Amino acid sequence: MSNIKSLTDNLNFDQLKEVLKEIKLYRDLKKQLWKRWEDVYSKLKTWKSTYLVEYFTGISEDLAWEESQKVYKKVFNLNVEKSEVTFLKKEEIKWWIKIYLDDKVIDLSYQKIENMITK
Repeated sequence: MSNIKSLTDNLNFDQLKEVLKEIKLYRDLKKQLWKRWEDVYSKLKTWKSTYLVEYFTGISEDLAWEESQKVYKKVFNLNVEKSEVTFLKKEEIKWWIKIYLDDKVIDLSYQKIENMITK
């Protein structure tokens, strides 16, 4: 306890409020997101987004890039460079692609339709 006191003695009221805000954010993220909290916390500090495109193994990465580039522009209003995007081939993606921006996803695969039909 004395360690915390020595750290906080030199802080003014506004700085203490900022520390408390960070501690609450840390606690909430860790409680709600479990293992993903570190990624989300670092993104909040750097304001850097994560771009991910999952695509069916039957199409090329170039085609997945062309389609995802259109979606990033039309849906998210972003001009994303190909070097910023992570591409993952996935057999589970039925015939097309899924596009992620952080926690947002646009599902353009037939897997979505199949899931709706089977419910």
